[in-house]
Amino acid sequence: MGWNRIVVIMNPAARSMRAGGLVDKVRALRPAAEIHLTEAVGHATELAESLATDGADVVVAAGGDGTVNEVLQGLCRANAKRPDPTTHTALGTLPAGTMNVFACELGFKSRRDFVSPWKAITAGKARQIDLWMANDRYFLQLAGVGADAEIVKSTTSALKNRFGPAAYGISALQVLGRPSPILEMEVPSGEKHYGALALLGNGKRYGGPFKVFTQADVSDGLLDVIVFRDASVGVLQFAELVRSVLIGNFACSEHLDYLRVPAITIRSSTQVAVEVDGELSGATPVVFRRADFPLRVASA
Repeated sequence: MGWNRIVVIMNPAARSMRAGGLVDKVRALRPAAEIHLTEAVGHATELAESLATDGADVVVAAGGDGTVNEVLQGLCRANAKRPDPTTHTALGTLPAGTMNVFACELGFKSRRDFVSPWKAITAGKARQIDLWMANDRYFLQLAGVGADAEIVKSTTSALKNRFGPAAYGISALQVLGRPSPILEMEVPSGEKHYGALALLGNGKRYGGPFKVFTQADVSDGLLDVIVFRDASVGVLQFAELVRSVLIGNFACSEHLDYLRVPAITIRSSTQVAVEVDGELSGATPVVFRRADFPLRVASA
């Protein structure tokens, strides 16, 4: 298989792009990239939908989680109109921005190395992975309901520009320990779970290189869900999470449940924030389910 047209979408105004000269690095890639620069929030979605509709084989999101998420929405809107998944435009990513968890999942961790992922993208191969939805929003890597989303909400652009990935840790110190509304989580079997926070993973990674969802597989048709059972989420609960990840076993966790489900509905007595792929996505109630079609990913 070979690609006839690969396009790259990137935000030239992003601090990481300017500071690292990353726009110039993308322009220097060979074979040369067809680059489209965004002009405002939401423009990446419009570009991705238009380029995919016009027949681009691969749309590459060059940036962090926010850019990947915006590109994904437009790409999937175009793909949803094509009944044959083998004709769908594929997604690629070049890791830049504050964080790009999906690039980490694919094995590309350095924000300074575009050559390796570009070589993989231009190799002309695609793999198929599960694509998920949180209500009507697509996501591909992870989601969170509760304190996790509140951390995302509290991590402003100013914080990210000043502290980079450490900005999320600063926000976490402000959010963790606060009382939270209890979430009711129902799986298709009718079984219910309760807790203050739910982390959901399609892939293994959460927050960058950390393999939190130990049993996850991006093409098994299941979401891995970690439920924090207590009424609030603090240092003790996260210490339990770290311990379970390190030993690779959640079975004996006192504060956590580890679920593997094809779908899950999460409700709460008052609205609780939801994030997908590191970006805010409304509030509860939220239904997480597989999209009607898979996602093609350009990766060797």
